[in-house]
Amino acid sequence: MAAHFDGKTVLITGAGSGIGQESALAFAEAGAVVIGIDRSSDGLSRTGERLEALGARFEALTADVSDEHSVAAAIAKAKSVTGRIDCAFNNAGITQSATLTADLTLEEWDRVMRINVTGVWLCMRAEIKLMQAQGGGSITNTASFLSYHSMVMQTAYAASKVALVGLTKNAAIEYATAGIRINAVAPGGIPTGMMAQSLSGLGHEQENAARQAIADMHPMKRLGKPREIAHAVMFLSSDEAQFVTGICLPVDGGWSAL
Repeated sequence: MAAHFDGKTVLITGAGSGIGQESALAFAEAGAVVIGIDRSSDGLSRTGERLEALGARFEALTADVSDEHSVAAAIAKAKSVTGRIDCAFNNAGITQSATLTADLTLEEWDRVMRINVTGVWLCMRAEIKLMQAQGGGSITNTASFLSYHSMVMQTAYAASKVALVGLTKNAAIEYATAGIRINAVAPGGIPTGMMAQSLSGLGHEQENAARQAIADMHPMKRLGKPREIAHAVMFLSSDEAQFVTGICLPVDGGWSAL
């Protein structure tokens, strides 16, 4: 049974590109009013153009998820669109350059943690308070296959995604009786701008080899597609998952089974 979101308002962070943009399209196609948050106004404009072509309602909010005041203002504006947020997808995140642990700078470590962990918590804090007032809702966070596996030169990113799973599970237990379901998805390798950034320190041949090596790590021997992650998020956000909370759902071509 396909999930439908007619009459629902869905908030997506990192909606200007990649998984966030594809999720915005998927939710809109399923009837939702979509509110997109991103640091990039250009990215949000591109997402808006794609949703406009569908005849969908899309509200773009430029905000920095790592900034407390920016998040508070964005969530307040999001609430004003329809008066509620039924589903939130906290997808905004960054990766790191391909750098060994001992060569990481404190600046880069702090930057990754600030956005990938603190940024998600700031969004969740505001979303939970709103959902408590309205009587419930669903939150999904973007974790990673690196929440459970390791990869050289990705220590800061992996650490942030491990922390995200703990954040998701603890919050889910705290609000399990409040009608608020909180879950995460753990994508495998997805060919987005983030993957390109994570391989940016490599030469062209090395980058191609790294992409192929990542694909080969999946039992399905391919990279995933942003829409495949979007569909998993839609399931966790839907009424079909009413008895699901506190999980991190791998969408990784079988990698987590190894």
